Amino acid sequence: MENQNTENPIRGAVFKKFSSITEFADAIGWSRNKASRIVNGDQVPDANDIEKMAICLDTISAEKFMPVFFPTLTTM
Repeated sequence: MENQNTENPIRGAVFKKFSSITEFADAIGWSRNKASRIVNGDQVPDANDIEKMAICLDTISAEKFMPVFFPTLTTM
């Protein structure tokens, strides 16, 4: 299996902090199904989802937030 965390930075951030999608879902207050769809790239998170994830994943600074949620954009 290729490194999905490089191709999917949200997945990488989740598994850097949590050992499973269920653990992440419980921490953020989502169903496991919703968390799985977002983490696996099957559902695009809306602005409220992104805000909750940024807080839950400790990625609220621009240096941490941009690479996870907007990896193709630069902060420069």
